[in-house]
Amino acid sequence: MSTHKKTVSYAQNYPGNALVLRKIAGEAEPDYVFGLWALLSQHDVRLTWGDTEVLCGRAIQFAYHRDGARAAEASVLQPTHALSRALGVTWSEMTPSSAIKAFEIADDWISDGALCLARFRQPLLVFGSSKAKLEPALSIQRLEYQLPESTLTREACDLHEWKVQLDESNSLLRVNYVEQPEPDWMALLPQIVRRAIANWRHESVAGVELGLDAYRAFAEDLRNPSVDFTTALSPSWMGPLLLGQVAGRTHMHQFLDRIAPRFGGKPRQILAKASSSYGQAASLWRDFQKHLARVYEKSDSGRSMRGPDAHVHHWRDNGRREQAAKVVEQAAVWEGRAILELAKLLGT
Repeated sequence: MSTHKKTVSYAQNYPGNALVLRKIAGEAEPDYVFGLWALLSQHDVRLTWGDTEVLCGRAIQFAYHRDGARAAEASVLQPTHALSRALGVTWSEMTPSSAIKAFEIADDWISDGALCLARFRQPLLVFGSSKAKLEPALSIQRLEYQLPESTLTREACDLHEWKVQLDESNSLLRVNYVEQPEPDWMALLPQIVRRAIANWRHESVAGVELGLDAYRAFAEDLRNPSVDFTTALSPSWMGPLLLGQVAGRTHMHQFLDRIAPRFGGKPRQILAKASSSYGQAASLWRDFQKHLARVYEKSDSGRSMRGPDAHVHHWRDNGRREQAAKVVEQAAVWEGRAILELAKLLGT
């Protein structure tokens, strides 16, 4: 009986760190920015997952479109650029011409001990490489609920993960160097405040509403019986986008609550009030789920599908949707109050 040698390589501190990430993912809604945080954590950057969302602008942005994918992709700030400016991060990003080439690049990076983030049909963390003679494979974590781990062959990647005819949008990302592992929060605060204010007041981008207008558009659609949220593909407002709103307001509340004591006098009072208002907004988003709860989605061979859930019919219940719309409007009031407080720091 013949045997075939199998050599497995892992990124530095993996697969142990994969288990740590899974525990954190239980309290978060993992996405591409979660993947960026994982890359930075491997380089001993002193950031929490919430801090990373604040620094890259995700925690301060509410984008809305009935098409969840358009809302998820909308951003007035490119996350990697924002983190580069804040921390002095140098990235390596490659756009492989094929799934086979992607495997070669990932294998080289894993051999260097580097964790890499793949942007295919779904974002994946690549933390290991198996050089089995018959079928080489990558060890991956999907950036979705609870970060499921699996292996990925070239053939499976080409068939299910690769963006066919859109090869230029397939990419691999790693961190090369971080200049400031410890963020200078005092220097970064004015920048974060300006971004929060700008996002709240921002005009729509390619039909996607932002800030206060996003809140208003979402509430209006909840009250419109002709809008059926249950037919949307992932990411949908019944799924990760909903939890993302809770996480964003929570992260801003926690960030401002931690940084306020570093100041004295009026600035400290302003930050404390803004933190409290974000906390109220986050609490209301959690209340939203009492009326329209999160519907979990699952992945099957790279294709997103919604599983059966008793909450789905709630999203067709006009009474529940009306109550949820009221909660959204109340959350907008509290986030607006936070913005008014932050504007006092800049005199705007």
